Amino acid sequence: MSLESALTQRLDYYQPMARHGSFAKARAGEAIADMPLVRPEGGTLVGETYRQSVARLFNVESAETAATIALKTGQLAVTRLASTTPETGMSSPLPVEKAYAVILQLQDAAGNELWKSGRHVPTKPFVAGSIVIAHLEDEPALNLRDPFEMLLIHIPQIVFDELAENYGAPRIGQFSDEADALDPVVHNLGRALLPSLAARHLGAQPFFDHVAFAIHARLASRFGLLEQRPSPSGCTLTPRQERAAKDALVADLSSEPVMTRVALACGLSVSRFVRAFRNTTGMPPHRWLRSYRVERGKDLLLNSTLALGQIAYECGFADQSHFTRVFSTAVGTTPGAWRRARRT
Repeated sequence: MSLESALTQRLDYYQPMARHGSFAKARAGEAIADMPLVRPEGGTLVGETYRQSVARLFNVESAETAATIALKTGQLAVTRLASTTPETGMSSPLPVEKAYAVILQLQDAAGNELWKSGRHVPTKPFVAGSIVIAHLEDEPALNLRDPFEMLLIHIPQIVFDELAENYGAPRIGQFSDEADALDPVVHNLGRALLPSLAARHLGAQPFFDHVAFAIHARLASRFGLLEQRPSPSGCTLTPRQERAAKDALVADLSSEPVMTRVALACGLSVSRFVRAFRNTTGMPPHRWLRSYRVERGKDLLLNSTLALGQIAYECGFADQSHFTRVFSTAVGTTPGAWRRARRT
């Protein structure tokens, strides 16, 4: 049975109280939007509720949020964000974790821009129904220059296996990176959620869970990369293609690579290239590039006297603080501490 068709059946395992997962347990009558968000590493967002935190990160006064409560491993959260004024400014990235941010545009916002890892990512103008899919480890952010209305869908990677097991669907390991895809199914499902987001009470929970899981099902069927062994018939890059891809990815560390150009260097479509690159290297292109930048940073820390800010620039990070944040996440210590430990 496919995941999408199974989602039309009744959720027999539905419980009116939240189970352990990304969100704290709900109390009867309490809006999930007002509960503290529990991160996988423990703790909360310094006294803020999830709804308050997302509103602050996107520079708006308030946000409407709801989350599923029917899963054991983690929960899907959906937040409506809107502003009627232009020049809201650059959003701050959500905290880095193994999760995806799916941003669905509910109205045209042609002037808004996508950024990842502190770098602008070229896209087509955002129109109603367009989707951005980005891993939170890539620190996605939006430069909000036009008035906007959109849904931010937070999907922890840990729920992929549970949803696949619940509905007998193929397991996906990740979503493909999408910057401006159009999907009318997700658009219509997202708009169907708006009344339950505005209600903000547990009475709307069963409907919200059904539709949120249906959105995940659609994303998985269209953008999911299956967990499977690559076959010998073109699911991996040839040595020549791998060299060409890596050369294209690191050709200009001062900007984010355009995936269409990298895929073209390998003679592949973008979707086929992303699958083949991951099967060959064990990680998607953007994550491989981030790892390359960290390793380049290590080399310069060890074998040069450059200041940290100059090393950040040479490795393609937005600034020294961005370099420190990414390096610390990958290595477990700051660049300065790493350099001092190896020079003593």
